[in-house]
Order: sequence, then structure tokens, then C-alpha cells
Amino acid sequence: MALHTELPAHLEEVDVIITGGGTSGNVLASRLSDAYPDLSILVVEGGPDNANNPNVTIPSLYRFNLAPNSTTSTAALGHPEEQLAGRIISVASGAVLGGGSSINALAYARGQASDFDAWNTKGWSADELLPFMKKLETFYGEDDLDTHGHSGPIEASFGKYVSEPLMDDFVTAVNETGYNKISDVHNLQAINAVAPNPRYASPKDGKRQDTAHKYIHPRLRDNKHPNLNVLVGAQVNKVLFGDGPGKEATGIEYRFNPKFQAANGPDHSSVHSIKARRLVVVSAGVFGTPLILERSGLGNKKVLDAAGIKVTRELPGVGREYHDHQAMSFVYKSKVAPADTVDSLFTGLRNLTDLLQNDDPILSWTGIDAMAKIRPNTTELTEFGDQYRATWEREFANVPTRPLFLLALINGLLGDVDLLSPKAAYFTIAPFLVQPESRGHVHITGPGIDDPIDFRTGFVLDSGDFDLLSHVWIYKRQREAARRMKFYNGEVASKHPPFPEGSGASLATPPDQDLIYSAADDELIKTFVRERVGTISHGLGTCRMAPEQDMGVVDADLNVYGTERLKIADMSIAPGNVSGNTMNTAVLIGEKAADIIIKELGSKERSALGGART
Repeated sequence: MALHTELPAHLEEVDVIITGGGTSGNVLASRLSDAYPDLSILVVEGGPDNANNPNVTIPSLYRFNLAPNSTTSTAALGHPEEQLAGRIISVASGAVLGGGSSINALAYARGQASDFDAWNTKGWSADELLPFMKKLETFYGEDDLDTHGHSGPIEASFGKYVSEPLMDDFVTAVNETGYNKISDVHNLQAINAVAPNPRYASPKDGKRQDTAHKYIHPRLRDNKHPNLNVLVGAQVNKVLFGDGPGKEATGIEYRFNPKFQAANGPDHSSVHSIKARRLVVVSAGVFGTPLILERSGLGNKKVLDAAGIKVTRELPGVGREYHDHQAMSFVYKSKVAPADTVDSLFTGLRNLTDLLQNDDPILSWTGIDAMAKIRPNTTELTEFGDQYRATWEREFANVPTRPLFLLALINGLLGDVDLLSPKAAYFTIAPFLVQPESRGHVHITGPGIDDPIDFRTGFVLDSGDFDLLSHVWIYKRQREAARRMKFYNGEVASKHPPFPEGSGASLATPPDQDLIYSAADDELIKTFVRERVGTISHGLGTCRMAPEQDMGVVDADLNVYGTERLKIADMSIAPGNVSGNTMNTAVLIGEKAADIIIKELGSKERSALGGART
């Protein structure tokens, strides 16, 4: 098994280094090792191995990965943001082999075809990416538009357990509010529709489908891929470059992660290096990748100067354009029996130890059972002001399949652990804004891995309040659906805006009575959003694939501008947002990156990988 916590001497120089064993990097490494058995490939991952970690492999335990003492995740902490009532937003990301695919909530969700077409990049349109979308998955479900794969490594199903009563109730209620009931909202085209929602779990053993277990581990164990090696617990500080004018990447500098190395293990205070004969691919995610580039001297000169970093090549797009799916969650009391919610696994109603010993099917459940993709209709748009409608005309009017929100149903609580009780039952409706206007940034403040980062989410900061007004709209729409559900048993007051007594939107309003929102009620919703809006860790765009003059960092072949033998392959390259959870797109980027590099390696016209891009 070629997985290491210390680097063997024979791996101090390899052909290809991939910095980050996350969702995309594992896919890329695996496909390269298949295509070129003589190519030595080293994945350098800052976190620990994830093999057979029950918090990773068992879907229902995913929330333990996000706990404060987790060894599988880390958090980017921003600055207090005035538009968010002075709050500091914490954004979690994977800090383990498999990255986000090892710790996320497993919801299967893909972007729309129109999302990829809007990237406006040769080789990355929906039609050009569709073969890779199919290649990565085995989809268990209806495939009326032939957009899914049925023999790939990542399985998408309902696992071994589904709770149909609440799921069907939600689907019916959303349908009654004017949206179509269909079998699959992730067929790349569905809009204003709702459906039961599968997850990244196998229907055979119920296990999570992360890219470490589905791509990397099988190859490390099959004795057919001696060219593939993985170093865990090693944090990459920067990319190393040669002395020539071409800014040729020659390797990386790293240290051992003090969090994961034993006391008698390697000295984590020492800096080490590895040479790359052919290529370095940075795949450290939306936060890690721009920070590595900036510590390597690639970035905005002002940022680098302030951090004490010598400029290797000025690239002002690095670290800009951070955007994320802005998320809210609204909690309702449920008539479902408490033992039939996913919360029952954590309140003592079910004996978790017994469930684990018996490999109970319910362990493959996450409680996320249905999803909708929706946007305002023509009539609703008339209720917005001129500035909102102008943004809509520019971004949405000519793209009829572009959703504004995804709406997820959770049979239980999503993150509101303060409500957990064996005597209570809840369901949560979680809308997230998938095409926000707001942008943030992430930058270094110093030359070291441990130096604080300069991070702002920028949530609801757009000048026209498009994002904030969109949140007001979705609050009303999701509440309308909840009140139609037969399992609805009232709102949880602390998880909703504090509408005053006598308001037509009061939480005391019976479900059979229409809600009427005043201008004052709308202001309460806006304040509530500013105080509560958060993230579901779907960040992207901090090293965009775009022309350099448009603040791009990589070209269509993922080459970093102004360098040689250096590429990026992760969600940081996404030039625009995707209307779905980002894991699918991250796997897709790994598959596409592998195809690009495999073709470059096989090209007789090129003598080296990744020619300079100036």
C-alpha cells in the first residue's frame, strides 16, 4: 500500500505532484495512474487518511466531521462583516484524504447545463462535459434525458433507507404551490420543479461515495498501480520555481502537519521539498489553492508586498471572486414521530451503538430527502423594484433554466442542535441561493501556513441588494410550502423572523389562512437574513478559469498564466456558479483535468507539459 506518513527517499523526486488529496485531486491522480503506468505520481494531502473512518463512510454520521473537535475538517474564519450584523462567518472544508467528498452531507445535486455554458470556455460547455458527467457516476434512478452515467465509480442512490411519508408530503406541498413534480431535478434542464433526492451512498452497502474510497484506495491496494503514492499529514507551503525566465514549476515545499503527526514522528517545524520532473498541479480547494499560489509569489502585488512575499509573477485575479451558496434554514415542528426523524440517531431514541454493530440500514440515511430548483415567475418579478429587475434581465431572463434557489427538505434538524430532544420532532427547509451577485475574497497576510488569512464572504453585499431581496422572496415561498404539509405542526419561533402580534405574517396565523406581509414584515425578514445567513461550504472561483485581462488565473487547459508546468484542478477554477452542490462539479473537474493532462502527455507535438501562458 503506497500511502505514507513520511516520504521515502525514492519519492523525493517524481514526475507529477498533486498538492491536495481532495475531491478533484484524487480523481486526477487515479486517472493519470491508469493511463500512464510509468509516470510516478505523488499526492500530498495535509490531513490524515480517511480509510474506513466510520464518520466518513457512514452517511448518518457526517455531522461529526463538522464538530469543533473534528480531525477531518478545518474552518476558514473571516472578518466581522458589517452587512452580516457584525458576524464572523466560519466556512468548513475537508482536511482529510477525500476532502469535501469525505465530510459533506452527501446530497446529490448537479449544476444545470446552462451553468457550464455560461462559463464561456472552449472545452467546458455542457455538451463537451457531458461524457465526463456520465463517466464519474452510477446513477440509480430514472434518466429520461440520458444525462446520467450508469457504470462510473461514484454511486448516487437512496442508500438502504428512505423515509417516504415526509418526503412525499414535501414534494406534494411544493407542487401545490405551483412547481412541477418530477422524478429528477438534476437532469441538467429541470426548472421550477421538485423531486425526491438521492445521495452519494451505495444501495448495496449504504456507504458514502467519496473520491478517496472510490478512486484512490482501490488503486493503492490492487498491486497494479505502483506508480501512485500518497503522502498524508503534509501541508504544502508553496510551489518552487526554477531560476529561468519561464517561471517553470520544479517542485513544492511542505511541512508535516503538527495536528496529525505523532510526538515521535517527523519534525513538523522543518521544511522539506519534493521535486517534480514534469508537472505540479495545485488542487487544494477554494481556500488552499489561492493561499499556496500567493505564498509562491503568484498574486496581486499589493497583497504579496503586504505579506512580505517576493513577486514571482503578478496575477491579480488570485484570491478574488470568492462566492458561495448563501444558505438559510427554517425549522418547523413536525407531526412525524420523533423516532422517525434523523435526529433520533442522536437523541437516544435509537441506540447508535447497536445500530453500528448491526449495520442497520438507517445508517445510510442523512435525512435530506427531497429537493427543488426554483425561480420567480413573471408575475412575482413585478413585485420587485427596477434595480432587481435589471439584474434579473441581465443574468436570468435569457437563461430560462437557471434557478435562483435550491430548496432542500431535511427530516429533522440541519444544524440547530440547541433544539435536539427525544420528545420533539422537527423538519427543516433549507433554501440556498445558487446564483448570488455578492463576491468576497481570500488572501494571505504573511509568508507562513499558520499566518491568519484575510477572508470575507461578501454575503448580501452586492450594491443592488439582489441577494438580500432574493432571500426575502424565498422565505415566503418555502413557508407557503411548509404550511401546506400534512405533517406541519407550526413554526419554531426562534428560527423565524419575529413578526409582531397582529401582523398578517404572524407565526400564529393558522395554516389555512393566507399570509400577508407588510413592508415592516419584509424589513424584519431582511434583518433576520443578515443575522442568520450562512454557508453550506460550496465556495468557488478564487482562481478563475478566464482570460487574464478578466482577472483569470488559469486558461482552458488549467495552466497558470505566466508559468510553465503548473496547473490548477479544483473548484477554485470555476468561472461561474453551479446550481447544485459542488461535489459533483469538483469530481467533474478532476475527470476533465485528467483528460487534458493525459492528452498533453500523449501529444507528439509537445515536448513538455503545460507550455507557458503569458
